[in-house]
Amino acid sequence: MAELNLRGAELDAAMLETMKDALQEPSHKIIAVDVSDNALGDEGGVKICHYLMDNQLVRRLAMNDNDLGDEAGSACAELLAVNKSIEQLDLEGNYIFNEGVKSLSDVLPKNSTLQHLNLGANQLGIGGAEVLAMGLSRSSLTSLNLSDNRICGRGAEQVLLASKGTGLVFLDLARNEIGPQGLELMCGALESCTVSSLSLAGNRFGADDAAKICASCINCEALEVLLLQQNDLGPEGAKHVADMLPKTRLTALDLTGNSIGDTGTAFLASSLEHSSLIALALGHNSITDEGVHHLTSCSHTLQSLELKANAISDMGGDALKAMAVKHTKLVAMDLLYNNLSTAVLHDLEALLTERVALSANPSKDHQNSEEVTASPASV
Repeated sequence: MAELNLRGAELDAAMLETMKDALQEPSHKIIAVDVSDNALGDEGGVKICHYLMDNQLVRRLAMNDNDLGDEAGSACAELLAVNKSIEQLDLEGNYIFNEGVKSLSDVLPKNSTLQHLNLGANQLGIGGAEVLAMGLSRSSLTSLNLSDNRICGRGAEQVLLASKGTGLVFLDLARNEIGPQGLELMCGALESCTVSSLSLAGNRFGADDAAKICASCINCEALEVLLLQQNDLGPEGAKHVADMLPKTRLTALDLTGNSIGDTGTAFLASSLEHSSLIALALGHNSITDEGVHHLTSCSHTLQSLELKANAISDMGGDALKAMAVKHTKLVAMDLLYNNLSTAVLHDLEALLTERVALSANPSKDHQNSEEVTASPASV
């Protein structure tokens, strides 16, 4: 099986013709095609869709950043109407809206193969989100990216409502200008949605917004992964999140870039042992050794902890090493871009690397297992 990767290859007419022959010859066994960043325009996008009409091997088609418009979007819909192999379609960073979105929405209920659709950064707007929602409710999609589309709160509401009861697992609504007015609409739909992973990154949510989102998440029984990075929650918003955690099934939480500081970290630490979290990301939050002290003083079941680009020194690093020894399920930690010495980083990396190796090779005897959790003399 092979991947045809022509990203940024400056495809011309002759190269497209050669590509046509390759895609229409089954013996090449091409299962993935990436022609992103080639300035194909509608004409080039339509051609590639036509090349794949009779192809039943390609599973992934990526045409990101190609100046595609509605004509190419409609051609993609025509392809999906007959193709039974494409599972992932990436169209991020184009200009597909109006007729292109309507065509894709109309074809979604007719195609039972497509699982992942990426329409990020296509400027769908509220109207485009509402049109797409009509087809989404009867689609086979498990993953949908609608980030950077200015769909606002009303568009988010319609998409969330349409996804209810479907097989959609991951929904990306990052950077969609979901302001205070639209937040009420979105939160109402969030309470009954059935997606298990949701991104609301970069929507400029503040502490008051966090309170509303958290209240809705408590009522959303399916939600397991919540991404809230690059908002403006602050310590007060972190407290709302901390109060929410024990009342949800969340296993992963990303609060990167929210200015929560040591105070917000303390709120989160106090609720960790009562939560289901196994992955927590707190990068770019101005956390110092004081915040680390709160994290290392609590009980938790974390397997992954991300603290990159904070203000942690070797004192905090030593505390994290001691925590890693104590909490044997912790296998991943990101501490890049802090004030840590190479020696401390090396010790932590060695400990966790050995732990991962052991977990991948459970045949090693019990004695070796005990050595990993208690032997590092430098910790």
